[in-house]
Amino acid sequence: MMTLHPDRTTSVAEGPSGEPTPLRALTRGEFGRVLANDRRREVLRYLLAAEEPITVQRLVGWLADTEDETTVLTTIHELRQRVHVALCRTHLPLLERYGLVQYDRDRGLVSPAANLREFESVLEDVDLERPW
Repeated sequence: MMTLHPDRTTSVAEGPSGEPTPLRALTRGEFGRVLANDRRREVLRYLLAAEEPITVQRLVGWLADTEDETTVLTTIHELRQRVHVALCRTHLPLLERYGLVQYDRDRGLVSPAANLREFESVLEDVDLERPW
């Protein structure tokens, strides 16, 4: 299992200008909050499986299909809109902030960040009952 250190950097990511930006290591509490959300876990799993940049639209479609919470009052289009808004406003920026994904808003692409592989084994063993 990966060791979490609140006072060290885990790796370096490229900022918008291509310059290195140091990333903080996740504290145990932060790590728990990041993985506590189903959509964030599924985004990370999907990116690990894809191993290449994917469009936000493809990710939205896949998540909406897996959630499949359509009802008589909620259409698949409405579900996809809700998923899109949540991803673009909350989940992708948070995952990017912790260096797990690279989110290119202008091109609508999401790709695994350099240190996402460090979390792969932890992500597979996520036990939400376990205290962080």
